[in-house]
Amino acid sequence: GREMQEQHQYVLVDEHQDTNNAQNKVLELLCNFHSNPNIFVVGDEKQAIYRFQGASIENFRYFQKLYPSANLIVLEENYRSTQQILDAAHSVLAGPKPLVSQREKGGNIKLYGFSNPDTELYGVALDIKSKLDSGTKPEEITILYRDNRDALTLARILEKLAVPFGIESDQDILSDPDIKKLLLIFDSVAHFGEDERLISLLHIDFLGIDPLEAYQLINEAYQKRISISVLLKTKFPALYKMYSGWATLSHNISLPELFEKIIKESGLLAHMLAQPDVAEKLQKLNGVFDEIRSLVEAHKEYGLSDFLKYLEILKTHNLLIKRHIGTHVGRVRLMTAHRSKGQEFGFVYIINAYDGHWGNKRRPNLLPLPSSVYSLSGLNPGEDNQNDDERRLFYVALTRAKKEVVISYAKESLSKDEQLPSLFVGEIKPELINQFDVSDYEQSYQINISKIFEPAVKVNADLKDKEFIKELFNKNGLSVTALNNYLDCPWRYFYRNLIRIPEAKTKHQMYGTAMHNTLKEFFDAPERSKELLLQSFAHYLEREPLKEADLKECTEKGKKSLAGWFDTYSKVWPKSSLTEFAVNGILLTPDIRITGKIDKIELIDVNNVNVVDYKTSKPKTRGEIEGTTQSSNGDVKRQLVFYNLLLNKHENGKYKMQAGAIDFTEPDEKGKYHKELFHIQPQEVSDLEVLIKKVADEILSLSFWDKTCDEKDCEFCALRKLMK
Repeated sequence: GREMQEQHQYVLVDEHQDTNNAQNKVLELLCNFHSNPNIFVVGDEKQAIYRFQGASIENFRYFQKLYPSANLIVLEENYRSTQQILDAAHSVLAGPKPLVSQREKGGNIKLYGFSNPDTELYGVALDIKSKLDSGTKPEEITILYRDNRDALTLARILEKLAVPFGIESDQDILSDPDIKKLLLIFDSVAHFGEDERLISLLHIDFLGIDPLEAYQLINEAYQKRISISVLLKTKFPALYKMYSGWATLSHNISLPELFEKIIKESGLLAHMLAQPDVAEKLQKLNGVFDEIRSLVEAHKEYGLSDFLKYLEILKTHNLLIKRHIGTHVGRVRLMTAHRSKGQEFGFVYIINAYDGHWGNKRRPNLLPLPSSVYSLSGLNPGEDNQNDDERRLFYVALTRAKKEVVISYAKESLSKDEQLPSLFVGEIKPELINQFDVSDYEQSYQINISKIFEPAVKVNADLKDKEFIKELFNKNGLSVTALNNYLDCPWRYFYRNLIRIPEAKTKHQMYGTAMHNTLKEFFDAPERSKELLLQSFAHYLEREPLKEADLKECTEKGKKSLAGWFDTYSKVWPKSSLTEFAVNGILLTPDIRITGKIDKIELIDVNNVNVVDYKTSKPKTRGEIEGTTQSSNGDVKRQLVFYNLLLNKHENGKYKMQAGAIDFTEPDEKGKYHKELFHIQPQEVSDLEVLIKKVADEILSLSFWDKTCDEKDCEFCALRKLMK
């Protein structure tokens, strides 16, 4: 405990209203060495909406009771919403003082009262469509609802009106039809030769077997009483060779490697790339891959059969592998009020705002909990706090909006029961609300009711959509690795750095990761020794999911290389250095963000530095590094120039790069170590900046779309040819 207190002497707690008793206890134990510790707490009791997770106002106020002498700073200025929105929120849930808006003046809250739920959703969709037609960007509009099920009917109406939208929720990725097919392949490979599994395999569309031929093969096997796998080998030799190859490899390569091999060789990846909702499909595929990688990292010898057992356990206990799916750009955003917390939007629609749904919810206590549970969670079983929680949730929904809030409700339920507006709507001061005439929307619904039930227009994120590409480009930034990949092959960049298809780490990549982690720890240590260097390497390499034989080989190779590298340079290393120095927010233009992580910055003095980039490959000549030989392209030297550009623009040029070194941690054939030093010229940096802007323009304009690289068997260009 004392060790932790010594390590964490300054504590910042954000969103403190979301903490529970257990979390507060951890804070108390961490800070109780001093009566007045260095702790800074940020929170808003009006936004405490996670009581069901154990958070409560009592937990928030607990801090003030524990540290009564703490300074209390009340924020009164608001830079998000108009004054009308803030005043409406204040009338629902008053704070110590009304918030003062620093935005331009806006309009009142709009209240839409429809005759029934169908016309409500149609009217909301039509209202949004009119905004889009007048030039509002879809991503500036958000529809908030109380429960996830509220989105189901609304989504269908939006599809009918061709309004692009995305439901922002955690989806069960295993329920996707194509992911189910992938799992069928996994299952058949793990049970190679078993007829029951093979029958399922034969019906997977992207494997290319005609359904009639599959039926005939199964029937023939049944009539002749022979194994389906025997007939498969004879009638579909290519599929059998691929299938049996996976079965053999499943015992000899890592699970991530097997995953990558199967999705490419089976045709699944190509199948997904040819679909209109390819962006969503790839997110789900990456979700399964991430799950596999995390399992393999935790259990080194984790194999295919282990993964299938894991899925069975999830199924038995009705557990899901959830992942946030969706993209914001070019789509109206749909989400629960709970998910909207911490976000902001231009226009907010709060739907189904009727009494009994938002406020006065009827929730019988079907499972009374013992008092000890309430004590742990911070809940009070006798406290009538349900509407307080709902009021805070409504307050959060209102205050997400920057420009406009529309609240809608239906005056009758589908069962013809009368419905009233939510009690929170009634609490908003009348002068802040405008009743909107929805008669035109109601008439439009009656006129178009037959069209509403026609097949929907499916609106999806297309990979060739410029706004979608722009969002990915802005989100990922442009690193020098990504730039080099683009210059090598635009589609290598597209698949590897932009949309990021699943790719397993190779043995060399795992070796490189362990080496870089080792060198960071080594140069960060107060005392450097060869023993520390070798122990660190063994530790980090052990964490990589290497097979036993590969681990032994890499350990011996790495320790031998590092020992010689230490002996060569240990007396010339500078005392002060910065390792894994990340520069993430450099804007060359409003649309181009360059990023990078520099292996090591050696401090010559306060402002002057040398940059070091480690390479775990065999040494290259200066010509190969600079790209002046026939077999090289200058991508290694370009890294140093890129880092120079980053540092020039980082914190107004705080660190001036005097030189850059490519440091090879592996010796040459004669056992000699090489470190090549380069002095980057200003013209080289200027030329690179021009090149980056040219590449970014090609990416954002999609002018690369029909280009391919010069490599004859490029797997990335081959993937491009499979896309529609």
